[in-house]
Amino acid sequence: MTLNEAIKSLKQIKTYTAAGALDVVNYIVEVLEKLEKDGIKDPLNTDFTKLK
Repeated sequence: MTLNEAIKSLKQIKTYTAAGALDVVNYIVEVLEKLEKDGIKDPLNTDFTKLK
């Protein structure tokens, strides 16, 4: 699964998310969009300690 696919899926899930959890889903989407913008293609296998 790519970051783009995950972001699209999470945006669809927002429709069915309880109001109390909506902020969490929005935060996760923002984090994934930032990773994608910064060129991180596979965050689960990225060594973030080497990034500046």
